[in-house]
Amino acid sequence: MDLKALQSRLRGKVMTATDAVYEDLRRELIWNRLTPMRYPQVVVQVASEQDVVEAVRFARAENLKISVRGGGHNWVGFPLCDGSLLIDLGRLTRVSIDPQARMATIQPAVTGRELNRQLAEHGLAFPVGHCPSVPMSGFLLNGGLGWNSNGWGPSCFSVEAATVVTADGDLVVANREQHADLLWAIRGAGLGFFGVVTQYVLKLYPVPDAITTSTYYYPIEHLEEIGTWAAGIARQLPKEVELAMFCAPAPPAYAERCRSSNGFVCILTATAFLDTIIEAAVPFGLLESCPVLSRCLGKDVLQPTPLDALLDMGGRLWPEHHRYLVDTVWSNSPPAQSLAPVREFFLQAPSPKSLALFAISTGVEDSAAVLPDAAFSMTAAMLLLCYAIWERPEDDDANTVWHRETMTALDRYAVGHYVGESDIIAEPARTERSFAPANWQRLQALRHTYDPEGRFHSDFNAS
Repeated sequence: MDLKALQSRLRGKVMTATDAVYEDLRRELIWNRLTPMRYPQVVVQVASEQDVVEAVRFARAENLKISVRGGGHNWVGFPLCDGSLLIDLGRLTRVSIDPQARMATIQPAVTGRELNRQLAEHGLAFPVGHCPSVPMSGFLLNGGLGWNSNGWGPSCFSVEAATVVTADGDLVVANREQHADLLWAIRGAGLGFFGVVTQYVLKLYPVPDAITTSTYYYPIEHLEEIGTWAAGIARQLPKEVELAMFCAPAPPAYAERCRSSNGFVCILTATAFLDTIIEAAVPFGLLESCPVLSRCLGKDVLQPTPLDALLDMGGRLWPEHHRYLVDTVWSNSPPAQSLAPVREFFLQAPSPKSLALFAISTGVEDSAAVLPDAAFSMTAAMLLLCYAIWERPEDDDANTVWHRETMTALDRYAVGHYVGESDIIAEPARTERSFAPANWQRLQALRHTYDPEGRFHSDFNAS
């Protein structure tokens, strides 16, 4: 294997398992500090689109499997695959904006926060991820459940075109006129997409003039009752209102009153992506009808929350330099059923930083009935996400057991999973269950067409 010849054709850098800094690099490639014990044979830190072409052609010539790191934020550390050639896209962060056309052309590793910052200068927005440090590539490939995803739609539906390096090492453009099937797959295929996307073209949206949030804090003993009521009012809210509940660490102001609940509090939050506070005030009035409003520990009503403030909130919920286990279920079950085990398990959570999120679909339409034709195809009335978050390696076992027992209790209510935030390494069957059956079959057929040799690691065979 002539790595020197490869290096001579690259602007970027080639690293191997024999390099002294390999282990530090391997760990730095993954955002989650719970780094998997999997070891790529070669890491190519590309500096250009042509570098990607060269890396793919080299892997093909040397019969190496390929894994791809968009930005390293994937919870399960999917890019780390034993014996593979890992293509690291982390240096590709260029953004170009056409304000008149409301379009942006981005490279894969730009973060949601950076994209939002540049778009804000033009009064434009994109449904970036709730956690500000998430790079766009993996986020988009997984579907992209970002801010205002009810109103703007899952982010992948705003991908208008993409540039892709195929398993043959060819550079192609996927849009509605050419390689439309590749564009279909890019819109939600997940981490095992059978190519390397080097550039996305995105449809943009005007920034609403009055993004407004109301937040209520309740004792978690009322979690099921609040969830049942919230699901009941969700269809009365405009689709531009993002409604969610959290089982989360209590803020300092409420910490003392939450000692008996293991330090956790129930947070009900609604964010309206509308143009006036008056527009938000009408639907937000429904939040005052909660049957246990008298037990509310505190509230912040109709607070201005521009996108950068929302991203700051997300950064606090998902802190950097921590160890994470994450999993999800889409559920149509009555909230009282699915939220009861969450409450019970959080009363015993070993880490005070862990978090559960319940995203509730709003608007009069059934979101599952109006999905465009794309690989992304699994939705339900509620998405439940459970995050074990801790810092010390010595706490790995306790948090792993707790998280897996929690998810086992929730799985009985699942109609499917969200591939971008599910433990597809521990539970490979979650991958297929993240798609409608017909979409899954079409994905496998496209994989065979575009990558018949299985050059790219797939998200159901990570090692």
